[in-house]
Amino acid sequence: MSDSLSRRSFLSLAGGTAVALAGLGLVGCGGSSSSNAGSDSTAKALSGTVNCSGATSFQPLVEAAAKKFEDENPDVTIAITGGGSGQGLSDVRDGKAQIGRSDVFAEEKLDASDVKALTDNTVCVVGMGPIVNSNVDVDDLTTDQLKGIFTGQITDWSEVGGTAGKIQVIERKAGSGTRATFEAAVLGGDSAPADFAPVAEEDSSGTVVEKIQQTEGSISYLAFSYFDDTKFKALKVDGVEANADNVCNGTFKIWAYEHMYTKDADEVTQAFIDYMMSDEVQGSMVEEQGFIPAGGMKVKKDASGTITNA
Repeated sequence: MSDSLSRRSFLSLAGGTAVALAGLGLVGCGGSSSSNAGSDSTAKALSGTVNCSGATSFQPLVEAAAKKFEDENPDVTIAITGGGSGQGLSDVRDGKAQIGRSDVFAEEKLDASDVKALTDNTVCVVGMGPIVNSNVDVDDLTTDQLKGIFTGQITDWSEVGGTAGKIQVIERKAGSGTRATFEAAVLGGDSAPADFAPVAEEDSSGTVVEKIQQTEGSISYLAFSYFDDTKFKALKVDGVEANADNVCNGTFKIWAYEHMYTKDADEVTQAFIDYMMSDEVQGSMVEEQGFIPAGGMKVKKDASGTITNA
């Protein structure tokens, strides 16, 4: 999947994605963070273009919502591009985009003075987990084993109970919120040594899917919304399955809020944000696209990464 999809190509993908998500049981938790803003905010005539850049992890959700919003508001165009969380945050800070999508809090990427100028619209929660090429015969890794793999200390599948073969690490590029979330949960503040070189560094979730399929012995990580057991295998972590229920109850630790940051939002931008927080999106579309309504979480996370009971 590319970072910027046409409406037509996205619609053809979205149907298949929804089926795959249903089969994997990714929806769950219950609850919703929805507000009642929605039809009221979109009923009046609106016109203009909203540029929305950033994290690719929940780009399919935003694409789906944008299509419906545009259908209801034919004089509005929502232009959606990727580039990663860092890109989205810098774009909204600099006025290059009206909305910056991010898997991480702005405090993790921007100066405090820049953060103060932004409004954080927390749309939902995304679970993320390790994935491997379908031929890898490992189903479960501990957090310590994952840390060893992604810092280059563990290099062969036989070291973690699999058939002997080189572990091919596929990373996300610097600036990716998915990478920042995964590393915070797995590396615990440590970093890979300078001489550790993954086999590839990809700039979007869609290209990670393609690379994992093509590369024997490979491992990476993705948002649950991209999980597809016909293309790769998702792993348990510390014996806990990567699914929405386990994120909600706090037993699966790799997750993040999905933010849509704005700066002095104009009327059409605010209307789209209101739509993202409406019952129509929060009540069904969030879960259909493989995400978790924030209102269903039994734990919460602050900008420093500390997780506590909700």
